[in-house]
Amino acid sequence: TDSIIGDNYPVPDRSLAHNERVSHDYLMWAMCGDKPPEGKFDLYPVEGGTAAMCYVFKTLKANRLLREGDTVALGTPIFTPYLEMPHLEDYGLNIITVNAVQENRFQFSDEELQKLEDPKVKIFFLVNPGNPSSMAVSPEVIKKLVDLVRSKRPDLMILTDDVYGTFVKDFRSLMADLPHNTIGVYSYSKYWGCTGWRLGVIAVHEDNIFDKMIGKLPEADRAALNKRYGTITLEPERLKFIDRIVADSRDVALNHTAGLSLPQQVMMTLFSV
Repeated sequence: TDSIIGDNYPVPDRSLAHNERVSHDYLMWAMCGDKPPEGKFDLYPVEGGTAAMCYVFKTLKANRLLREGDTVALGTPIFTPYLEMPHLEDYGLNIITVNAVQENRFQFSDEELQKLEDPKVKIFFLVNPGNPSSMAVSPEVIKKLVDLVRSKRPDLMILTDDVYGTFVKDFRSLMADLPHNTIGVYSYSKYWGCTGWRLGVIAVHEDNIFDKMIGKLPEADRAALNKRYGTITLEPERLKFIDRIVADSRDVALNHTAGLSLPQQVMMTLFSV
C-alpha cells in the first residue's frame, strides 16, 4: 500500500525486499526449469531489458572488466543493439560473431563454439531464445557450451538476455547452469504483454566471477575504483558487482535515488506472484 502510491524513494535502492524475494522465486521458475542452482541471485529491477543492457555495459567498462580494444563475442543473429553498442566511442570494443545459421535450426555448431576458447574473448553476449530467430538454444548445445566454460574458459563472462524464455516449454537459462559466470537479463514485457510498464531485471549470483575479477585487478585500478565508489560506502573494495551496477546507473553521485519506481516494483511483484 505504501509503495503503490509512490510516496518514497526505493528503499533499499537496488530492490524492495519483498519484491526481490518474490521475483527471485518467479525467475527460478521461469529461467531455471524449477531446478535452480545452489545459492541465490541478487536482483536489480530496472526499466526494461533496454536499461539492463545500458547499465551492464557501463559497469563492465567502469570496473575495467571490459577495456577499449577488448574482444567480445556475439551469438548471432542477435538483437541489433548488441551489434551497435560495442562500436560506440564509449566502449570501442572488437566483435567476433558466433554464428547460428538457419540451415542448422539456429543452433551453434562445434566449430562456432570453438571461437569462445580464445582467451582474448572477454565476454559472450547471448539472446536466448533468439531475436529475431525465435529459436532457443537446444539442451545439447547448452551442454557443450557449459562443458567448454567449465573445462577451458572458467574466466569467460557471459550475459544472457532471456526475455523470450517464458514462451519455451522447460526453458533453462545459462544462469541456471553457469550461475557464477553469467549476468542474467529478463524482461516482463513480452510474456506479460506489458512493454509500457518498463519492467526488467538484472540477476547476478551471490558467488560470481565478476566480484572475484575486480578483486584481482592491478592495484592502481583498484585504487581508482575505491575512489569512484568511496562516496557511497566506507568499504568500496567490498561493494558487490550488482551494487556497482546500481551506482553506475545513477553516475554514482545520485546512488541515493537509484532504483525502479515503487509502483513499477509493485506491478513486478504482482506479475511474479
